[in-house]
Order: sequence, then C-alpha cells, then structure tokens
Amino acid sequence: MPGRVRRLSMKHHHSSGKYRLLKRVIMMCLSLILVCSMSISAFAVNRIGRAENETTQSVQMTDNQKGEAAATRQKSSEAQTKTRQENMKKSDSESKTKDNSEEQKKDSKDADNKGAKENSTEKDAKEDSEKKISKEEKSTKEEKNTEKKSEETTDVSEATTTAAKEITTEAAEKKTEAVTEKTPEGKDSKEATSEEKAEEETQAEDDKNKEIAVTSISGPTEVQVGKTIRLTGTSGSYGYSHSWSSSNKNIATVTGNGSTAEVKGVAVGTVTITHRYSSQWNGNTRTETYQVKVTKFADNYSGEAAIYYLANPAGDPWTNDTGAWAPSQDTSNTLANINTSGATWENGYVDNTVYENKNIKSNVASYITSWPDGSKGSTWTVKEGDSSTASYFTFILNSIWDKYKSSVAADLGIGADQLQQSDIKEITLTPRKISRDNGGTHPYHIDCALSIKSTKVFTAKFWVKEPGESSEYRQIDAKNYLTGNPVARTTKATIGSTKTVNGVTYVLDGWYPENAEGGAYGSTKIADNRWNNYIPSADELANGTVNFYAHYSPTTTSIKLKKLVTGSMGDKQKKFHFTISIEKENKNVTFKVGNTSKTGSATVDLANDEESTLTEIPVGADVSITEEDYSGSGYTTSYVIDNGNSALEIKANISNIQAKNDVSAHEIVFTNNKEAIPDTGITLDSLPFIALLALSIAGGIFYLFCRYKKRFV
Repeated sequence: MPGRVRRLSMKHHHSSGKYRLLKRVIMMCLSLILVCSMSISAFAVNRIGRAENETTQSVQMTDNQKGEAAATRQKSSEAQTKTRQENMKKSDSESKTKDNSEEQKKDSKDADNKGAKENSTEKDAKEDSEKKISKEEKSTKEEKNTEKKSEETTDVSEATTTAAKEITTEAAEKKTEAVTEKTPEGKDSKEATSEEKAEEETQAEDDKNKEIAVTSISGPTEVQVGKTIRLTGTSGSYGYSHSWSSSNKNIATVTGNGSTAEVKGVAVGTVTITHRYSSQWNGNTRTETYQVKVTKFADNYSGEAAIYYLANPAGDPWTNDTGAWAPSQDTSNTLANINTSGATWENGYVDNTVYENKNIKSNVASYITSWPDGSKGSTWTVKEGDSSTASYFTFILNSIWDKYKSSVAADLGIGADQLQQSDIKEITLTPRKISRDNGGTHPYHIDCALSIKSTKVFTAKFWVKEPGESSEYRQIDAKNYLTGNPVARTTKATIGSTKTVNGVTYVLDGWYPENAEGGAYGSTKIADNRWNNYIPSADELANGTVNFYAHYSPTTTSIKLKKLVTGSMGDKQKKFHFTISIEKENKNVTFKVGNTSKTGSATVDLANDEESTLTEIPVGADVSITEEDYSGSGYTTSYVIDNGNSALEIKANISNIQAKNDVSAHEIVFTNNKEAIPDTGITLDSLPFIALLALSIAGGIFYLFCRYKKRFV
C-alpha cells in the first residue's frame, strides 16, 4: 500500500511537471513572438525615420520660423511700449523744467502759493501719467492678446509676412528716435536747422528709392540688327547721376542720356543692359538690369530688282561703290524678280564706310525667283545672236565695254585698240549679292559677277572659304590672261597658313580646280609643281573664266564635357571626378582644359549642370574620358556623345576624332542617376539583430529543458 501511494504520488508529480514545462514553453514562444514583432516594428520605424528625415527637418524649420516670427512680434511690442514710456518720462521732465523756469521769474512773496500750485500741477501730471500708462498697458495687453490669437490662426507664411511688417515698423521708429536725438535740447522739432531738414529730406528720398524693384527698366525687349530701341530706367530724383552699359558690345551697344538710353542691335544674340544711378547726396548707388534680344534683320521684300554687274570682270563683287558697277546708277533696264523673305542681311561697305543691313551675301540665287527672260537658275547667260537673250547681251556689253577693255589692256600690257567687241561671244552673270536702299526707281539691286567668253582673253579667279563658313566662298583675287597663256598662282592667300576659331585651328591646305558646276572639285588638290605652267583646259574655260578654290581644313577640334545629376536622391551639389586622356599614334598630345594647357591627361571635377571645354585637340586623336565609379554610392552612370545613343558606362571613347562641319564642339554628357530605395521595414541591417535575439531565446529554452531533465532524473 505505501508503495502504491508512492508510485501514484510520483506519477502525479511527473504529470504536473509536464504541465508546468508545457506552460513555460508556451510562454516562451509567446514572448519570442512578442519580442520579434516589437523588434521588427522598431527596425521598420527606424528605417522610415531615416527615410523621412528631410521631411522632418523641413517641418522643424517651419516651426522654427513660426517661433522666430512670434519672438520678433513680442520684441517689437516690448520696444514700442518702452519707447512710449520713455517719451512720457521725457515729456514730464520738460514740463517740470518749464515750471521751474516760470517759478524763478515770479516774485518771492508768491512762493508759497506757487508751491501749492506746483504741487497741485505735479499731482495732476502724475495722475495723468498714471492714466496714460494704464491705458497704454491695457492697449499693450490687448495687442498681445490679438497677436496671440492671430498667431494661433495664421499659417507660417502669414506669420513671416507680419514679422517683416513689424520689423519695418521698428526700423521706422528707430529712425524717428535718431532724428529726435539730433534735435538740439530744449528746441521743438519744428525749430530744426535747415541743414537737418535737408538731411531728413534726402534720407526720406533714399528710403523711398530703396523700395524700387531690382528691374524697373521699361521698353521693348527685342531689337533687329542695325535698328535702335529706347529704354527708360529709374530716374531717382534731382541730384542723381546715371550710367548705362552692355554685357556684350558685339551684340548690342547702349548710349545713355540720364535715365533713358538707346540700344542698337549689332549681331544676333542676347545681352544684359545695366543701368546704375548714384545719389550725389550720400553716394549710394543702385543697379537695375534688363534683357534685350537682338534678332536678325527682317526685310521681306517681294518684287522687281534691277540687275547690275561689275564693269571689270576682275573687280570686287562685295563693294557697294556705284562706280565699280555697270550700267551707271539707276539706268539699268534689266529687271528680275526677287523675294527676300527669310534672308540674312549683312553690312556693306565703300572703302572704310559701313552700311548696316545693306546686302544679302549668302545663298543669293535662292532669293531670285526669275531672270529677265523668265528663266530660273543660279546663273544667267546671255549670248550673241540668241533669240531670247541677244538684246540683253548687246545692252550689257555696251554698258561695260569702255571699262572692260581698258582694265584688260592694263592687265595684259597691250593697247586697248587690240580688243574688239566682236571677240565677245557670251556673258554669264553670277549673282554675288542683293543690295537695298539704293535709291531711284528700283532700290533693290542684284549685283552680279561677270564671266566673259572671248576669243582673245580669259579671266582667272581665286576663291577662299573662311573657317566657320558652311558653303560660301569669297573672291580674293582675279586677273585677265590672253588665251593660251598660263595662270600664275595668287599671292593674296598663303597655302599652309592657319587660323583659330572658337578653339579650333584651321590650315589653308591647298588649291582645288572647279567642277562642272563651277565649285570646288572634291578632294583633288592641284599639285604645287603644276603651278609652274598651269594652262586651263577647254572645260575650265567653257564660260570664259577659270576658278580656283581653297578652304581651311581643321587641324584641331574641341569637346564640351557636361555633367547632369538626376533622380530623387541625386546630390546636385556633389562634385564628380573625371579623368581625361588624349593620344595620337600612341603618343601623348597637347590640348587645353579651359585656358590651361595639358599634355596626355587631365582631371576635372563637375557638379550638376556644370561643364568644362577641351580645346585644341588634334584631329585624328583618340580621346578617352572616364568618370570615377560611384555605383557604391547608389549612382547609375551613363553618357551620350553628340546627341547619340545613351551608353551605361563610366568611360566614353572617341577614336580618330574629327572636327564637325559647323565648327561647333563635340558634346559628351555624363548623367548620374540615383533613386530612393523603397522601405520594407526589414533590411539586411536589421536581420543580424533579429537572428541574435532568436538564438538567445532558443538557448533559454534549451536551458530549461536541461534543467527539467536533471530535476526529474
């Protein structure tokens, strides 16, 4: 029996131990779940807090601004109350001083009565002062209550505006106090000296002018090249001096006359006009600016134009000297039709005199809608005996003959009588410019160069295309030769000479013969040794004139390196590092970064929307530009060359670089993009802590199991 009781008791204790163990395990599991959930929430909150840090800072700044505004109002109110109290004290003091002065002037026997009266006066003044102070305290209290209520119901922007107004009021009160202090003691402000009054008026005028907007210039915002507009700036007042200036005189000039100025357009572009006006009283200078856009001169004429031509085929086709052209002024009856819409007008000249917007020199033939015989084309040829052009041929030849034979005879060293009109078989007119404002019945002229086909004489002309010109060649030299004689190479242009334009260096690389259309013949240059005896072919003399062309080929080019930063997390103030390497034929070459010469390599640092220009890069060089790897900071780097396709790389290469046809720089744009990472609440940063916590709890459970086993064993 006792043994049975013992076994039952052991069985009971064993069961109770299992229940207690199970209860502990359940409690530990619940604790684990609770702790893990709290940990995950804490990590998530921490992560979200970091992500929203900028927003929190912004809200805090807004609260700070509101607090500052409130403090400013309180300070202003206290200053106002203090000022009122000081003024009342000063008033009481002046009243007492005046009473004392009257007391001294009266008879001594009235001293007792006067003393009683004075005591009464002082008592009344004191009561009045106390009433005023009480009233002002009440008013101040009401103002504070109003300000407090307004502060509770007004947003941040309104509080800021109110603070600004109160600061202005405080400044005005301080100015009043300063003026009061300048007034001699014992004198009313009305009795101030004339110098003080003038100073106050000048100061008042200056304060008024301070309220003028930064840009208060009025007038047109656009002006055509060669035209003038009038601008009106702030006049200030009497006693102000004025000056006007232009940010670029090559685009627009400005001539000022007091507060007004005339702006004249010089070239297409945009300039900043600056007006400065200074007070002669205190030397204060204020500045205001104005943007002016200079546009292309527009003259959209459509109608008839008279044809004129060089009296000497070897003459200058760009001159506006009427003496160089035939027939004589306003006597041409050879009329064509033109339409100048969209044309670019350039300045003309006669010797050293310049005529603004006088000529169309580029693509002249495109603005001629029809020639006198109704034909169309880039040139017009009139022939002896031709049914449609013979009359024009006769008129043109007669109008130029005298000057033509004298100039040709001088070139050839022969007598003018050796030349006959019958030697001339046809004349080709090539339009070189359209001129305007010539007066007479037809103020628009088509000024043409002549190619005269003669049995005895031909003309050789030399043309050069300057750097930056897309297609227009300019005549630099011309000379007449007897048929069959060789042509001498001109000395007015030197092959091998260089010019630098916009950081690009060009070389005049050689002379090229004309093609069938009269232009430069491809890439085939005339060999130097051929100039020893250059006799033009029959094809070259088909119209009586042989032409030679030269152009400037670039020896260097340039690159504009630009940086862009995008994305919600992109740091637009950060400087990004670039390494530049330039080689040609595996050798380091010299180039420029800005105005600094570099050999082989260079480095630059650029932030968002900044750029650096590389110039004097030899044509044919290999260029490599590499940005430092910022992928570890979350940036994705890409680049684009000359508006091409985007490449997701940090290194841009241009092999055998060439100059662009329009003389502009190549452009390489590197873009770094960084976007915000969505917050999930659990990150790789928090997982180790959660794992450590779970391991600790598992160890605790294992310890309890071991302890339970040891106890019952």
